[in-house]
Amino acid sequence: MGKSADMLQHATPFLLGVAATLVCLTFYRSKIIIGGHERTLEAFAFNATQVNSIHIACEKKEVASFDDRLISREEVVNQTTVQNATPVEEGAFPDLLPLLKRVATNDKTVIITSVNEAWATPNSLLDIFLEGFRIGEGIQYLLDHLIVVTLDPNALNHCIAVHPNCYPLMVDGKNFTSEKVFMSGDYIDLVWSKVKLQRRILELGYNFLFTDVDIVWMRNPLKHITVYADLTASSDEFLGNPDDINNYPNTGLIYVKSTQKTIEMMNYWIDARNRYPPNHEQTIFNFIKADLAHNLTVKIQYIDTSYCGGFCNHGNDLNKICTMHANCCVGLQAKLHDLKQIIEDWKFYTALPIEEKRKGWFTWRVPGLYCMH
Repeated sequence: MGKSADMLQHATPFLLGVAATLVCLTFYRSKIIIGGHERTLEAFAFNATQVNSIHIACEKKEVASFDDRLISREEVVNQTTVQNATPVEEGAFPDLLPLLKRVATNDKTVIITSVNEAWATPNSLLDIFLEGFRIGEGIQYLLDHLIVVTLDPNALNHCIAVHPNCYPLMVDGKNFTSEKVFMSGDYIDLVWSKVKLQRRILELGYNFLFTDVDIVWMRNPLKHITVYADLTASSDEFLGNPDDINNYPNTGLIYVKSTQKTIEMMNYWIDARNRYPPNHEQTIFNFIKADLAHNLTVKIQYIDTSYCGGFCNHGNDLNKICTMHANCCVGLQAKLHDLKQIIEDWKFYTALPIEEKRKGWFTWRVPGLYCMH
């Protein structure tokens, strides 16, 4: 009788642990949805060590995924990535996945821009773009997460000389070597090739922040992008409310999370090209943004132009500005002239004493001298 009582005493903690684990497993049994498919923990065969690990994970409100990685319940429920979705054939984008794996941040985000030869030659837009990261406020590390997409062989050669992460993109035999005038036929093809590459990045399970190369980065714009939104865009016209669908988007700086919903959004966007001439991707996005928000329930937010502006509409306080886009400035030489002026202004600003720096003044605002006035 004494032995039986003693055995029961020692067995009680084990039995309670098993019972708690079974309760935990039962609680999660109908809750796990990964990649759009319901999963149950009954599919696993656990040994004693695995049972104990799952019991601990349950206490921490975490569950075991099929790749033996612990993911939060919020991630499971919200399906914030498509990493477990059905793989898509690489097609027109070979060797992209290994580059994404190497360059992405811990949360699987990459920064991408694109250049042709005219933009990538020494002292052209690419050099100014990269310099912004080097002299910006704590953003040089972001260069490790930047992919420069090159649109012709000469651009690739120039890119390799100045940046370690270059990706060659050939588009239907098009020659994108020379400067492309805004709204020309080649320019239209170029911007749509950008959208197709962005879709592919999402299909592979990576988030992206696309930035035109004629943007100077001074601070990290990701600080103004929330987890709430599926898509966050800069603005040509910001009306004061980041959720206002009537803000006018500028897709030269756009962040998109990788979800099944955003992949459907990209498909809808690309398909709309044939419905809305003159086929510029930013204009068409503005046409369809209400459809995306209401029919596909895409959460769209806009960044205040005080933080991410352009020559059309921008803030005047260098204490706040993250990026400046050379839009509303036609022609490569005009863009180069003004962007170099921004670089010089930023260097002047960062060298100021703190009391002067608080004023945040630009020096370029002399009417008639630059695209910005």
